[in-house]
Amino acid sequence: MLHNAAERLRTLMKTTALVWAPGVYDGFSARIANAEGFPALYMTGAGTSGSRLGLADLGIATMTEMAENARLIASISDVPVIADGDTGFGGPINVARTVHLYEQAGVAAIHIEDQTFPKRCGHLQGKSVCSIEEWGQRIRAAARERYNPDFVIIARTDANAVSGFSDAMERIKIAFDAGADVGFFEAPTSLDEIQRIIDNAPGPMLLNMAANGKTPMLTVDEVRKLGFKLAIWPGALSRAAIVAMRSAARTFKETGTDAGTSGGLSPHDVFDILGLSESMAVDSRARGAE
Repeated sequence: MLHNAAERLRTLMKTTALVWAPGVYDGFSARIANAEGFPALYMTGAGTSGSRLGLADLGIATMTEMAENARLIASISDVPVIADGDTGFGGPINVARTVHLYEQAGVAAIHIEDQTFPKRCGHLQGKSVCSIEEWGQRIRAAARERYNPDFVIIARTDANAVSGFSDAMERIKIAFDAGADVGFFEAPTSLDEIQRIIDNAPGPMLLNMAANGKTPMLTVDEVRKLGFKLAIWPGALSRAAIVAMRSAARTFKETGTDAGTSGGLSPHDVFDILGLSESMAVDSRARGAE
């Protein structure tokens, strides 16, 4: 929806201490979060895999499936969208194509990681990472081949769980040398590690707040005070939706009615969340011009 979302995100990064975003994964979640006025939205890869495929975040969603979901979310967002780009889906040529598809989708930023393909959620066990040489090639391709110089390249490393803190920070430094705009140290396991990230980072950093995962949970204010430039809460909406839907399904099964779980929402109320008034305004303007 934004003409130049990447430029808008870069302006936010220059003018605000912290750009923070809830995770969104479909039209409902994007509409609801957008209406609340967050500084940005984050397209979660785990949420995309779960909502579109009904599958866990194990690198199963394809490049085009991810890019299409990013396009959907960006098309109904009034704020910049940061999107999960997994590993870039192959070698440098694949990474470049991934970046181009995400740019064309209208998102402001993509994060690309150093896991081997197929990847898995950063808070699961059993991850492996590519060589440092391949990692540098991925980020170099993403940075050099982007069409829009404002498009933000975020370099995510999962090496902390594989080869330790020092190797992960070395990969962050290599990523900045290769042209990354922001670093993303996935799954720090303590407040001490979080502070060490900031103390050793050569550039702006993103912090991922996956609830009940490996990383201690912090509030927006706490993350801001630590000095991170970007922060995402990928499960902020999806987990609440899962809990509510599971409860509603069980209640409906037990009672035979959804009267008690509808929250009082009418069909019109639901359509209003989905932009009914805007759509009808288009129809009215067209009819008035006849």
